[in-house]
Amino acid sequence: MKSKFATMALGAGALVIALLAGGPTQAAQAADEPLVGLTFDDGPSPQRTAYVLDVLKAKNVKATFFLQGANAQLYPDLVRRIKAEGHVIGNHSWNHADFLEISQADQKQQIDSTNAAIRAVTGETPRLMRFPFGNSTPYAANYLRTIGMSGGILWRWHIGQPGDFECPGAAGVQKFVMDEAAPGAIILLHDAEDVLACPVSQWTYLATTIDALRAQGYEFGVVAPSATANPLNEGSPAVVVPPAGS
Repeated sequence: MKSKFATMALGAGALVIALLAGGPTQAAQAADEPLVGLTFDDGPSPQRTAYVLDVLKAKNVKATFFLQGANAQLYPDLVRRIKAEGHVIGNHSWNHADFLEISQADQKQQIDSTNAAIRAVTGETPRLMRFPFGNSTPYAANYLRTIGMSGGILWRWHIGQPGDFECPGAAGVQKFVMDEAAPGAIILLHDAEDVLACPVSQWTYLATTIDALRAQGYEFGVVAPSATANPLNEGSPAVVVPPAGS
């Protein structure tokens, strides 16, 4: 599979171009607290999403889940649980298509069908879009603005350690997260697709990494739209904010 980072520069460049035309209509201010935002892509999956939710619940952590529409449609109970437990849900396309390689009509369909699948289960339309492989296009970013969404949500990719989808083991994933952690950092993780091929033992990283981040003074927030590009997170129009009700 093509690396999620191999073409991210192209996607980030397209995002910057799109942002020049204006930011999303609704914005959130970055939190003063030292928050990091854990994000989980590609799910939900019956193999791992419930486990991730169990750990997050036990640790009292809220996260952001970028769901594929096809998976949301297949596993609505997991989508309901994500919402019921106070996590934020974002759009991650219908089936992980590379937006740089599909037509504008298909880009629109990927966005709309996923929104519809999530709305059918939760009653709410996502406000956030993370493009597969981080690859946005000017057309898709502009379309998202017209429907009130914030698109091109990337992540902090500063150190460049192997991500969880590369199966570096529990210690390797923890190193990746800890190296990328910074106040306001969005952290890229997964609960479906490639990570399902990794050893089950790798999943112990989540609880220990949460503890390690708290030991360094961090707490956990969720991703929210921002009217300006966020240089910490590769120009994403997003910030990490305290969870609702906190």
